[in-house]
Amino acid sequence: MQKQSRNLPKDFIQKSFIERNKYLLISFALVVIVFTILFSIKLGAVNISWKKVIDILLYHCGISDNRYWSKTEDLVVWYFRLPRALLACLAGGGLAISGVAMQAAVKNPLADPYILGISAGASAGATAVIAADILDITAEYSVSIGAFSGAVLSMALLFLLNKDNRDSVRLLLSGCVISILFSSVSSVIMFMAKDKEKISSIVFWLMGSVADANWHMVPLVAFTVSFGILLLLIYHRQLNALLLGEETAHTLGLNTGKLRWQLVLLVAIVVGSIVAFCGMIGFVGFVMPHIVRSMFGSDHKLVVSLSAFIGAVFLCWSDVVARIIVIPEELPIGIITSICGAPFFIYILKRQKYSFGGKR
Repeated sequence: MQKQSRNLPKDFIQKSFIERNKYLLISFALVVIVFTILFSIKLGAVNISWKKVIDILLYHCGISDNRYWSKTEDLVVWYFRLPRALLACLAGGGLAISGVAMQAAVKNPLADPYILGISAGASAGATAVIAADILDITAEYSVSIGAFSGAVLSMALLFLLNKDNRDSVRLLLSGCVISILFSSVSSVIMFMAKDKEKISSIVFWLMGSVADANWHMVPLVAFTVSFGILLLLIYHRQLNALLLGEETAHTLGLNTGKLRWQLVLLVAIVVGSIVAFCGMIGFVGFVMPHIVRSMFGSDHKLVVSLSAFIGAVFLCWSDVVARIIVIPEELPIGIITSICGAPFFIYILKRQKYSFGGKR
């Protein structure tokens, strides 16, 4: 009996614990998110006391009417750092759940949100806008408009190449080819650009940043990311079935071809909106789902929600490090995500045997 108890599936034990304490865990997650955002607001080149940070937030929320801080402090807390922290959390969560969706859709542990070439198309669009100084009428959002247009173009090309295809391998290969094509376009644009300042802006954007966050961006990204999380939670059983293989999924009555395209379209919308405002932020969508699976098993009801949570916290703290590590300069956030995340992922792989799908 003792031997049997030791051999109880780890996934079952973890899932049972989470189910019994789900409200406590949800509360804990909310507290962690809130404190992460507060620390993100507090830390930076401009030092603002905790009391002022809290009072400024309460004032703008209509809870307090006692105003004693400077206009600069008000701008830094409410108009710069808070939208930036929220956008970082949303982008981290969105990239993480997009990675979950793509890995399930193509049943490949190497898949990430960028594997279908959507991000490469967005990069080409943004690069063209920065290099050519076009769309000056909407200068504030010109790069975002260019990036989203490039993402839509790459998505249309992906559909064109796979309109009668039901094979995930061909879909994956098409995405790789599209990614190479648009990456080449970006490289040509950068090579042709003569202005060093523009080239520097392109490189910084390609490495990812949430420095330009504002209150107009946050609701748009929040809508797409929330929609993505909700839809993936609704379809968590279908995602579990996909990992069992094509034949098993068909036996369970699942239309794998239709579901795969729904997932691809969802990822395109979520990733397109994130890349349009934040640039290319690597690592998060690829590794976060693996970390969650290695710790909590492969049930997508848990994988989706926990990936969104861990991705949000991780990217927000990565942004804090990017801001404070070389004050008054700022590093691209993509550098921080790779440097901080890769060693932790290596530790997860070495700590225990782990293979895609949660089997050990």
